[in-house]
Amino acid sequence: MNKVKIIDKIIPTEDLKDINRIYIGNDYCEKNLNKSKIISFIEYYKNQKAITLLLPFMTNFGIKLLADILGEGVVSELENFEIVFNDWGTFYYLRKYYPIINLVVGRLLTKQRKDPRIDNTLKKQDTPVDVFDVLVDYQDKTKTMRKYQEIPNSLIDLYYRHSLETPDIINFLLENNVHRIEIDNLVWKMISEIPAEIKVSLYYPYILMSVTRYCGLLHGKYNNVCNKDCLENKIINLEEGFCVKGNAVYFKNEKMPAGIDLKTNNIDRIIYQTL
Repeated sequence: MNKVKIIDKIIPTEDLKDINRIYIGNDYCEKNLNKSKIISFIEYYKNQKAITLLLPFMTNFGIKLLADILGEGVVSELENFEIVFNDWGTFYYLRKYYPIINLVVGRLLTKQRKDPRIDNTLKKQDTPVDVFDVLVDYQDKTKTMRKYQEIPNSLIDLYYRHSLETPDIINFLLENNVHRIEIDNLVWKMISEIPAEIKVSLYYPYILMSVTRYCGLLHGKYNNVCNKDCLENKIINLEEGFCVKGNAVYFKNEKMPAGIDLKTNNIDRIIYQTL
């Protein structure tokens, strides 16, 4: 099992002796991608660790910044360099202009159903789900009737999976030389039927629940202009297990999947994240 660490500051290599690869960047805000910082990390680690550049969903601002970073030429010196993309526009740009760079589908695109509060319902230990039936009479009037229904197993199965399992998407990824995707460490069982050619990275222990572009909204300090206020804010703890950092909401799940589940989901990389 390969071990990866997301870093936001230089860590001496001797303190990363069990780490096979480092992630630099972030997957929650393009305004927090610092070109000089990223270049300095690459220069420091280029002969010591494999490097992955982690990107959030990007606008034209982010694409220009990415072009500036790649234009420095330091990336061309790296072996086993990767870029994690989290929107299809960035994928298109990278495949068009940098066709040989290894690309990875980020966890914002795998579209898992993540909210841990539904766990008891999936285990059928909670109140059955409300179902609303609409009845129409001959006078074209409507009325509603509430009834309760157990969650069907077919719906539970959907919660166990991610959205990239369809043959069309798998074929698209392989045709475009994309052989890795990333997922979150869900609190319930995970099932995947993707082919062996697609490897999977698992984030631990934080599940990325939600991201917003309304800077400062989660802190109650909305600003029309980005002043990087989120970088100065400490983690805000919400209800048990949930927290906010920057413009993202996370849930901490410290339970690692069993070995057999790692194997059946093609997981061969654990990405350790600290907030």
